[in-house]
Parts: sequence; C-alpha cells; structure tokens
Amino acid sequence: MDKIAEIEKSIRPALAERGFELVEVHYRRESGRQVLRVFIDKNAPAAGARPAGSPVTLMDCEEASKLLGPVLDAGGLVGESYVLEVSSPGINRPLVRQEDFSRHVGLNVRISLHAPLDPETRQRNFSGILLGLEGRAIEVADRVSGRVKIPLESVAKAHLDLI
Repeated sequence: MDKIAEIEKSIRPALAERGFELVEVHYRRESGRQVLRVFIDKNAPAAGARPAGSPVTLMDCEEASKLLGPVLDAGGLVGESYVLEVSSPGINRPLVRQEDFSRHVGLNVRISLHAPLDPETRQRNFSGILLGLEGRAIEVADRVSGRVKIPLESVAKAHLDLI
C-alpha cells in the first residue's frame, strides 16, 4: 500500500465519525516543505453532524484540521515536518471512487482517459452528462461522441463540470 492509501485509510474513519467524507489526498513537496492536502465533503449525516449536501465551510475545514492533526501524528505516517491543509473539493469536485460516480448521475462531467477507447478516433477526453454506472463502467452522453461506456480503470481523471 502506498503512503497516500495508508494516510487515507487512517483518516477516513475519523472524518466519517464527524460527518465528513474524504474526497482526495495530495502529499507532495512544495517550496521545500512537505504539504499534505486533504479534500473533504459533507457525508451522510452522523449523529449531530451537519446536513449532507450543504457546502463545506471554513469552520468545517478548521474542525477537520484539528481532528486530523493528532490522528496523523499518532499514526506516524507523515514522518517529517509537514503542513496540513484541509479544503473543500470545490464545485467541480473530483470523481475518484465508484460511489462518486453513482452519486452524481445526471450532472455534467469531464473525463480524461489513460488511453483512447477507440484507436481510430483517438478521443481521450469526454464532456457531457453522466448517465449512470453499470458494474465497473460509467456511461456518459458526450457532447461530441454521443453515448459512451467507459471502464472505470480507463479513467485517468474525472470531475464535475458545473461552471
């Protein structure tokens, strides 16, 4: 398991307990320092948690940051000195897990592939309405190609395209 996966595994339960969903984690060196960026969203309501679907606030990010600092330090996963940044994924949030795709059916998305599905057309980028998820494939009504089925393992990057 790589470092990002280990970090995600260690912090996901603590976030879920407070009504947050872990969207994505970035861990990289920037300007000579290690930066751990954690993107959160609202989850299904836990006892006393904020409602799902409401935007992530600055107070939510502050709460998650205070929660995650001790969890990360105790786990020893981030060995050296680091900067922790907690943020909302934004309106055009990334779609990373299978659940992300199923929850956002009917919305506009942008999808980039590792390689073209069809070597003749060489199309690697799709933009349109997410129609659904069937097994391990998503279906998109692409603005150029019409209805397209894309295996999840072919997706290099995907995000909502709301603005």
